[in-house]
Order: sequence, then structure tokens, then C-alpha cells
Amino acid sequence: MKTLTYASIIGATSFALSGVTHAAAITFDDLAPTNNGISTAVTSDGFNFAGDHFHIIDTFDSRLVSSGSNYLSAEAANDLGRSVTMTHAGGSLFNLIGLEVAELWIPGELLNDFSDVIITGNQFGGGVLSTSITLDGIRDGVGGVDDFQWAAIGWTNLVSVTITGANSTGAFGDYSIDNINVSLVPEPETYALLLAGLGIVGAFARRRAING
Repeated sequence: MKTLTYASIIGATSFALSGVTHAAAITFDDLAPTNNGISTAVTSDGFNFAGDHFHIIDTFDSRLVSSGSNYLSAEAANDLGRSVTMTHAGGSLFNLIGLEVAELWIPGELLNDFSDVIITGNQFGGGVLSTSITLDGIRDGVGGVDDFQWAAIGWTNLVSVTITGANSTGAFGDYSIDNINVSLVPEPETYALLLAGLGIVGAFARRRAING
């Protein structure tokens, strides 16, 4: 019985610990098709995305870049597109590992108006992080068709992340995002459970050593 209890505690603690480090990708593939319609709020893979004007590209259009699946985008044309802010749907803090970014229109399209994707993270406690990724305008993905490029971020303890685009003059520019890699920050209760479990494991080990 003691051996079974000891193994059970180790198993439960390991399972909880594995959840701490688990990463997931937000792909937008779980959303119902909109024929590339205008969106102001969507929830995908447990995260909310909100903005005044953006699109989930879910229908093929030969003028648009491709990721091989659904992606989120906003356009500079006619001053329509806007930034998008992502938060966890359950209110948890999260880490942003990285994401894929791209232009909106394929090279040669007259509507192209892009330069950088700007990402701003708001951390728990008030910290603000920011980075800018310059888009290359080249169809350089898999097979020359996938237009997205990977950007490693590595931010932790985030409340929200805002994504926007800038053109060569600093005004709003086209952008697209996909495959956002995130992991959740465990609640304090989770850490307490882990510490308690490890403490019990240590106590069992000491007791077995004394009895042995």
C-alpha cells in the first residue's frame, strides 16, 4: 500500500508539472468559416482576439498570402485594418513563445502596403514589452507558397498581447499572423500543489530510508 501511494504521488506530481510546461499553438483552424469576412472579436484555441476590423482568412483567394490553413490578417487599404489584442479566455497569464507573421497580399498586388509587424506585450505587474519584425515581401515559405516567417519572442507572465502593422511611413500597414505558440502560467494554487506533493514524496523517501 505504501509503495502504491508513493508511486501515485509521484505520478500526480509529474502530471501537474507537465501541465506547467505544456505549449500550444493558436491556429484559427477551429473557427467557423466566414468567407474572409470582417471580424471584431473571435475566440480560438482558448484565446480571445479583439479589434475594430480584421479578418480570419479561411477561403482561398489567389491575391492573398497562404499559410496552408486559416490565419488572422488586417489590411491597410482604405484605412480599414486595425490592431488586434489577444488575451486568455479564462483570464490566465500566459507566455508568448513565438508566432508566424506575413504580409497580406502576394508580391505584385497593387494593394500591398506593409513594412513591419509590431508586437506589444503587457505583463502582470505593469511591464510593457515591444518588438518589431520586418516583413521581407518574399514567398519564401515551404515550396515557395507558404509566405509566413517564424519569429521567436520568449515573453513571460503576459496579461495581453497587441499585434499591429506599420508601413514604410509609419502609418498602419498590412499584416497577417498564424501559429501563435503560447503556454499558460500556472496559478499559485498549482505551485502549492506541486510543492506539497514533492514534500510528501520527500517524507515518504525519508521514512522508507529510516525503516530500511
